[in-house]
Amino acid sequence: MTTDIVESYVDYIDDATWQELVGALLRSENAEIISRHTEEIFVGVGAGTRLFRVTGTATGRRRPVHWKMIIKMLTLDQLNFQSISTDQGSWDYWKREWHVYQSPWQQQLAGPLVGARCVATGDLLAETDEELAWIAMEDLAALDHRPWPHGRFQEVARQLSIFNGEYLAGRSLPTDPWLSRDGLRGWTEEAGPLMEMLPTVPDHPAAGQIFPRDVVDDMIGLWDQREKLYEALDQLPRTLCHNDVFPRNLFVSGAGHPDHSVAIDWAFCGPAPVGQELTALVGASQAFFESRPERWDDLERDCLEGYAAGLRQVGWHGSDEILVGYVLSTALRFGVGAITPTLGLTLTTEHHELVERVFECSFDQFVANAAAFFQFQQHRIRQARALLGL
Repeated sequence: MTTDIVESYVDYIDDATWQELVGALLRSENAEIISRHTEEIFVGVGAGTRLFRVTGTATGRRRPVHWKMIIKMLTLDQLNFQSISTDQGSWDYWKREWHVYQSPWQQQLAGPLVGARCVATGDLLAETDEELAWIAMEDLAALDHRPWPHGRFQEVARQLSIFNGEYLAGRSLPTDPWLSRDGLRGWTEEAGPLMEMLPTVPDHPAAGQIFPRDVVDDMIGLWDQREKLYEALDQLPRTLCHNDVFPRNLFVSGAGHPDHSVAIDWAFCGPAPVGQELTALVGASQAFFESRPERWDDLERDCLEGYAAGLRQVGWHGSDEILVGYVLSTALRFGVGAITPTLGLTLTTEHHELVERVFECSFDQFVANAAAFFQFQQHRIRQARALLGL
């Protein structure tokens, strides 16, 4: 076997394990690796995540066969504005996705939302005694059909609600201890240390364009009343949610299977109120340039309509709860909850290059989009307060 020498986390996986992985991928016990090549894929701002595409050849029945897979390495590395925990009960538990791919309920999803095919999982210690966990899965790059056509968002919202709706209709929620059970609160509370300095942000040359004084006032107002939003969300029906589905984390199964989509990045998975599943589909699509600002109202309406349609399809009816769950969750997650990463990327020039790589745009374009994004969230904050009579 020939192997490229790559100084990366992947090199800690031994040859015997690689042989097992390729055999499982090809569903052939007799396949032997001939060559292997690794390249790191830039994954953005996921705390502790390193992603690698591994390709190569292996023996086949008559001739060598080509193979490829994705290795997702989970580490405890983080940037200064990120959060990561070793506590299973924490919203930012570092190995949650590793557990998800070993869970029977995820691998047995019947659709239309399914998980990526997991070849195997493992954990190990690096030479520095750093604990690592890895997930080997199918390479879905060929199914990346971004940018999505407008109608795709509504269809994905319908698929998400069918996934959620099974639990609303009576299926028992998983009880795994590593599921995120209060993820929205955990994420939102990360903004606490920054709230005292938020009134000074409008004077900053970059961040001030995103947080003018009227937006800051609404953010502070919601922060002061956030417990009432948490309490209202706790009264809603709960279901199992992926909590991070948007175009970067979802792949269309192919032209021949338009009713199925493959979800990756299950790190935020856990029980949540009905409607909360839509927060990422709308908010992350806005923040990551998957939809243009002039279409954001239509995007939101399409997602709400698709989600309600899917729940009706599985026999659950409750449009008021959907709206309340979505609006309150998005005001918390992408209103005050987005303050920490946004200021982390804009208060200094340290992360300008990271912004350009993650969002695939110039820093100035990022700032302009973020300004439109928080104006949108300002309206959702006011809507949330109106729904609760605050």
